[in-house]
Amino acid sequence: MGYIIGSVSFAYLFTFFLTGNDIREIGTGNPGAANVARNVGKKWGIIVWVGDTIKGIIPMVFARNIGINNIILLTIVGISAIFGHCYSVFLRFKGGKGAATTGGVVLFLMPILFPLVIILWFVAQKINPRSPKVLLSCVFFFFICMFFAYGLRANMGIFLQTSIATILLIITGLLVNPDVVKDMRKKNR
Repeated sequence: MGYIIGSVSFAYLFTFFLTGNDIREIGTGNPGAANVARNVGKKWGIIVWVGDTIKGIIPMVFARNIGINNIILLTIVGISAIFGHCYSVFLRFKGGKGAATTGGVVLFLMPILFPLVIILWFVAQKINPRSPKVLLSCVFFFFICMFFAYGLRANMGIFLQTSIATILLIITGLLVNPDVVKDMRKKNR
């Protein structure tokens, strides 16, 4: 169910209904919120971003409502929505990069740290989003903040689960965006 919900492409739908165009054939060709904002309008890009974020949350809400409360299992449900966004069954297994949908998963799992994720994302984008040093620094800082937010505030069991969830999300990000890894390798040579 998470994969199917994640496969709904708001970028494609809004662009098609507003302009009659296929978002995959304009701008960067990426069916994501940023391409919609640049080519259809900022307002529509924001709406797509919110929709993509919510589709990361919805499957986990359903999972929690049927009794799944384990953070790692909920993360796997969220990851299925991310894979749906990136490899949409409705777009012949093509899709966006998954940033907003991943944000929705983080918002659901770690709401206290969600503002930090947004800040770190913008910092990485501003400095150099393909720099291993920048990315590792952001991840390291996130883990320190997560320790204080969950390890000390809640308990170490929650910190351990959120740590595993974060690692799973990082691995997912690398799997759905292999170009990032290639770019990092090129810059390190």
